[in-house]
Amino acid sequence: MSKVVSNRRSGDVKETSINSAPSIVAAEGKVAIRTYIVDFFNIFSDFREIKYKQSNVDFHSVKHNNKAQDTKDFFDLFFTKYIEYVQIDTSSRFIFVMKKLYGYEHILEEIVSKYQMFDIKLMIIEDRYNNGLLDKNKDDFLCQYIFQSMKNVEHIDCRLISNDKYRDRQEYVRLFTSDMSIKVIKWDKKQKKLSASTVCFEVNKHVGDAIICQKYNRCTIPKHKLPKIL
Repeated sequence: MSKVVSNRRSGDVKETSINSAPSIVAAEGKVAIRTYIVDFFNIFSDFREIKYKQSNVDFHSVKHNNKAQDTKDFFDLFFTKYIEYVQIDTSSRFIFVMKKLYGYEHILEEIVSKYQMFDIKLMIIEDRYNNGLLDKNKDDFLCQYIFQSMKNVEHIDCRLISNDKYRDRQEYVRLFTSDMSIKVIKWDKKQKKLSASTVCFEVNKHVGDAIICQKYNRCTIPKHKLPKIL
């Protein structure tokens, strides 16, 4: 499998290797709490589509515009009306899985700083794949992989926030055979500042095989119900 690895920014913590999703979720030796894996671009796209539809604007004509403001609006909605609607406890842990967008990271850092009262981790996939199928589905794969890895781990209660049914997963899941380079951004509560590190996420073939038949515990607002909170 051929891929192009993106360069890290100066100031990032040196890349380390991890061999399990629970390693990402575990917090400094504490027992893990309920964890929500957010398929960011799936939920974000639904939000943007309904937002512009309510304004009688064709989403596809503006989807490459206003991303910065739309991102801020999305997180404002998510950490207020969204989690209230689906009854998510504010003490829960949130892992947002997303592809890398160039020139976008400072917006995400602002958001993590703004919502530092929440337990948030942004997992940004640094790799770009020459295979279009893999590049398109790399964030979907990682969401499913993390869920599958954590679902049977003691003390980890995992939920998925995504409206994607992943019906095409058989086409790409087993093609992910090499490790993934992932930027993790979070708020360091001890140092009271942003923390950014790049980790090498080791892909386990057996976990990938199990994804094919995986069923998910979801906590998601269907797209057609989003107008209720917008």
